[in-house]
Amino acid sequence: MSEQHVVGVKKDGLFYITLNRPDKRNAITFEMLVDISKMVEELIFDPEVRVVIIRGEGKAFSAGADFQSLAMLLGRFTQEVAAGGASIRADIHQYQQYLNRMEAIEIPIICVMHGAALGMSLELALACDIRLMSDDCTWGMYETKFGVIPDLGGTARLAELVGAPRAMEILMASRNYPAETALRFGLVNHLYPADKLFDEADSLARDIAKCAPLAVGAVKKICQRGRGVDLMTRLDMEVNLQSQLLRTEDFTEGITSMMEGRAANWKRK
Repeated sequence: MSEQHVVGVKKDGLFYITLNRPDKRNAITFEMLVDISKMVEELIFDPEVRVVIIRGEGKAFSAGADFQSLAMLLGRFTQEVAAGGASIRADIHQYQQYLNRMEAIEIPIICVMHGAALGMSLELALACDIRLMSDDCTWGMYETKFGVIPDLGGTARLAELVGAPRAMEILMASRNYPAETALRFGLVNHLYPADKLFDEADSLARDIAKCAPLAVGAVKKICQRGRGVDLMTRLDMEVNLQSQLLRTEDFTEGITSMMEGRAANWKRK
């Protein structure tokens, strides 16, 4: 387990997940991916948590995959049992699922990147719902330099987010890019000065936390799970989810609190 490398703290309805290997520039091991996924999944049972914020300790969000962790898998990939690639595909599918679960959970996740966000850490960010970046952050995916591709959803999600031509440039050239390019490409929602980044992330998270959690979860479901689906199917998703929301106690509370001029007391039911 790598609990000391992934720290979770709950505060005022927000849950902070911190990559905590500053001496290694928060290089991500596969065990850390598992821990992050499990930590996020368990939050759905906590009625107090409204938003998750993922960030890095120290000078950078993350330098990407931990090479020692990759080296441990190399032996498995080169063994005779890996002939044909079936066992390799099984491993990759398993780790893809950890990030897929982050998309599936109905609690919004904000990824906050500062200093550097490279390789696998960008795949982690792409599985989040909202991405913020410091204006001095450098970022990039360099897997093709090692003869491979981002395989935890990085290739697919990046192409979907920024478009195929830009994704191919990023992935094929393996360059480092400035933060401004991330904003221009649509990779991040906002850029902030490094000394204001975390405060701005908190401000956004608190605004989201004030809104009805079931409605916020429905928005995430339509936007995330509806990608690649035809318009009529997404409209049906809206209809079905809205028909559920209109029958909730939270909808009644939302209307009542607005008429009474007070903050809503959401029950998630």
